[in-house]
Amino acid sequence: MDPLRQLMTAVLALPVVACAAVGPQQPADAKPADAPAAQAGEAPKADAPKADDGTEAEIKKLRTEAQLREEQLSAELARVRAEKARLDAKMALNASQQAAANEPEATRLAGMQREAQLRAAALDAELAAGNAEMVRLKAEQDLLDMRHRVKLASMRREQEALAAENALTAEKRRAEQARLADEQMRVDIESRTMAGRLAQRDAQEKLREGVDALDAYPEQPLKDGVITVSDRRISLNGPIVSGTADYVCDRLDWFNNQDRTKPIFIVIDNSPGGSVMQGYRIVKAIETSDAPVHVIVKSFAASMAATIATLAPHSYAYPNAIILHHQMSTGISGNMTDIEQEVKSAQEWERRLAEPIARKMGISMAEFKERMYKARKTGDWDEFADNAVKLKWIDHVVNEIREEGIRRKPSAAPAAPMWGMFGVSMKQDEQGRPYMSLPPLDPYDYYFMVNPRGFYRIEGR
Repeated sequence: MDPLRQLMTAVLALPVVACAAVGPQQPADAKPADAPAAQAGEAPKADAPKADDGTEAEIKKLRTEAQLREEQLSAELARVRAEKARLDAKMALNASQQAAANEPEATRLAGMQREAQLRAAALDAELAAGNAEMVRLKAEQDLLDMRHRVKLASMRREQEALAAENALTAEKRRAEQARLADEQMRVDIESRTMAGRLAQRDAQEKLREGVDALDAYPEQPLKDGVITVSDRRISLNGPIVSGTADYVCDRLDWFNNQDRTKPIFIVIDNSPGGSVMQGYRIVKAIETSDAPVHVIVKSFAASMAATIATLAPHSYAYPNAIILHHQMSTGISGNMTDIEQEVKSAQEWERRLAEPIARKMGISMAEFKERMYKARKTGDWDEFADNAVKLKWIDHVVNEIREEGIRRKPSAAPAAPMWGMFGVSMKQDEQGRPYMSLPPLDPYDYYFMVNPRGFYRIEGR
């Protein structure tokens, strides 16, 4: 509030003092002696005692002072009213000026109020929309909750049904398992009974099919034209190729490590010969064996196989077994120098293998070769064992070979040929003729074998 308004408020708050006369007001020109007339109808009263002159003067004085004071107050009141009017006019002017000065601010305030009202209206609208969305979402949520509760109740019913079904299934399974356990126990008992019977039958079969282990290994297996072959036996059949020497020599070492006094037997059913390197390893292994090695030819031993049999310290053969010796042959290709070197190498191998045979026969190498071609124009000198004994190719002819090393009944199926272990296989050429495929030789090795009609062929040639 401005100072002018404060002043007007203070003035208006002042009390208006009215001075009352001690007695009733009299006009100025009224005489004090006059008394008021008596009220109509009143009984006359006795005359009042007359006031003294001093009192009357005092009353007049007081009345005069009161009248003067009243006039002063009236004048002061008129002045205050005039001042109030002036102040009201000034205040109105100030208010008008203030309103004029505040009109832009008021306009701005009014605009802000309108904007605030519009924003409030927009906010109310948004709030109403949000409330409506909340109501919609709540309705949707309630619907989803209801559906969820319905689905949950359905799932619980299904779960209870499945639980009951599973319990029933489990009970059936337990019953079935108990039945199967009983059945398994019965089958086990029957199986054990059957196994016992089969074991008993197998034992009886083994007793019938097998024989007791050897209890003696005679140092001299030949007696009265009968050679007894023990279980210390090594087969040597088919072409001698890479791997054959390992097969034979490993078993010679094994039997020597078992016992260095009991005889070892190498049995040749049918062998056309083969690799000079592999055959020479077998010859040296026989020579260096501590246990005596006996080589037996049942049907046919040629070339390298015949060399092994002839050079063995103990050799035997059936009378009709055939032993064949001949010159080593080879297929050589290359330039003349290569051919010359290959021929020299082959001749050296022939000398190392044939000279010991000629020496055992008591003839020279030249005579040995001469007799080969005298026997056959091809140089393939073959003899039955009863004649081979005379030539010292074989030490003994036997009429019986007693295989005591076979202690179990042989299987019904024939055994696979030995040469199948070393990469040898039967094939047919383009003309449909069967032949036996031999693996390639190692460097500086040669095939020393009889090869009628080109039956043996080296792969790659």
